[in-house]
Amino acid sequence: MTLGLLVGCYDPDPPANIPCGDGDACPRGQMCVAGICRTEPPDGVDAPLADGAPSDAASDASPDAPASACAGGDGTCLVACVATDPDCTTTCGDGRCVGNAGELCSACTADCATTSVVCGNGQCQAGESPDCFADCGPTPWTWAAEEQQLLALVQNARTGGYACPSTTSVTRPAFTVLSALVPPAREWVWEMSHHNYFGGASQESCNGRTIAQRQQQGGFSGYVRSAGYATVQEAFNNWMSSPTLCPIVMGTATRAAIAVSFDTRKAYLLVLE
Repeated sequence: MTLGLLVGCYDPDPPANIPCGDGDACPRGQMCVAGICRTEPPDGVDAPLADGAPSDAASDASPDAPASACAGGDGTCLVACVATDPDCTTTCGDGRCVGNAGELCSACTADCATTSVVCGNGQCQAGESPDCFADCGPTPWTWAAEEQQLLALVQNARTGGYACPSTTSVTRPAFTVLSALVPPAREWVWEMSHHNYFGGASQESCNGRTIAQRQQQGGFSGYVRSAGYATVQEAFNNWMSSPTLCPIVMGTATRAAIAVSFDTRKAYLLVLE
């Protein structure tokens, strides 16, 4: 008995696969797993992190996109899966609009110029990919500070009095900013900025929405917009020097929202209830 204890104590490689029960001790370096002393956990059992590995060690997929979400076959391309998910592989003309992979309406009308619920048509729709960055933009919104800067310029002009070209100076109350108008305004400015699509008067959206449809869906009646100006101040100066745009900014509407986006191009928008 004494010899057995000594051998067990000094054996550098204790035998594995010894039967054990809950609470039983196993030889050093082993653990009781499913009734057997094992030197390492079997498949499907979580192993502890190696010494020095942080408990929040990063993986290839973000926390919002577990590995299973990037496996392919579900027809969804999440932003975090673009490099690994087969569903993110697309070619213009294949009948699939995959906005998060960079396929946008302005570049591939064959696949994305549709009012159907797809990510990449420039319209942020309920039921799209859970994180349709292509149509809905970043969350949280990146340009809130620029929006406040543009809003301050507009408010100062209205409350301080301003003379639009070929008119006399008028003074207006500051706009009341309607939070309900902010999402549709940001959707539109994002299409101008990220999709690089400005559109014409009768068909403002790349996917075929008319301006009347956009206004009805967004809950606004008037707007002022511009794109391509390097700074908020330059965009504002353009509005206020225009005989067409300035009277809208200085008009009798009292409720509005501002949206700004800097991406492929810089875009600025004022919508009026």
